Amino acid sequence: MKKQYLFSLVAMMVILCSCGSSDKSNKIDYSNDSTTCQFSNIQQTRIYRYINDENDTVYYEGTFTAFWPLVINGKPCAGLQDALLRAMTDSAQLNTLDKVIDYHLMPLDYEELDSTKVMQVKAITGKDAKISNNDILLRLQDMSERLLTYHIKSESYYYGAAHGIYANNYVTYDLKLNKAVALNDIVADTTLLRNTILRAIKDTYDYDRGDLFIPDNGLLPLPSDFYIQGQVLHVVYQVYEIASYAQGMIDAPIYPYLLKPEETKRLFTPYGLELMEYPTE
Repeated sequence: MKKQYLFSLVAMMVILCSCGSSDKSNKIDYSNDSTTCQFSNIQQTRIYRYINDENDTVYYEGTFTAFWPLVINGKPCAGLQDALLRAMTDSAQLNTLDKVIDYHLMPLDYEELDSTKVMQVKAITGKDAKISNNDILLRLQDMSERLLTYHIKSESYYYGAAHGIYANNYVTYDLKLNKAVALNDIVADTTLLRNTILRAIKDTYDYDRGDLFIPDNGLLPLPSDFYIQGQVLHVVYQVYEIASYAQGMIDAPIYPYLLKPEETKRLFTPYGLELMEYPTE
């Protein structure tokens, strides 16, 4: 494969804060009745150009936007930050925010143009422009007295591909215990979970088992993403994870009415029942 030359064109909207920053202009305080949090707005855009294997000049734009947590109830929120970093990279090697941003916004094997040769973004015009992009957005989806939920949305398209790709990842954080919540923290019976997910998918999308990608072992893969809304557990499968691209991402809500009372107690751990405020008796 030919070596691709990626040239840095311009960096825009660089507002990058870390927990140790003294810049207060981008810090935002947010609170509900029982929880006070401080966040920092982060926005960064980078644009490159490169020559692909077909000798086309392609422009690449990457954006990273985050409502980044700094302090919760007067304490640094390192646990939540670590959980977000892991969700964005799935790698212990990228455990700082600047490395994560570089990872998402900086294509591999690029060469920077000399600063005197940097082109302005306005020069990228015309309907025939060849463009690739990658956008990452971290937003606070929900915050209750007990749980804080982050939504990590990513969208990308690489010039020449048949279509773009996207993902919706989630981090659920227990404000009382100061820990990220894993699926095995709240689910006790994975066999019942798989059966209930299939019922939820049928109820939400009208897909049967035959409409899904089920491995040869016959077991529906357990979801890698989830979030909690009240007494509803949303299990999330990314594009291609259990269905075709045309079927899209699957967000299957497990509503209380899908479960008999005895099934609810079998499905969830005592901790899970506590988080979703199910009656335990």
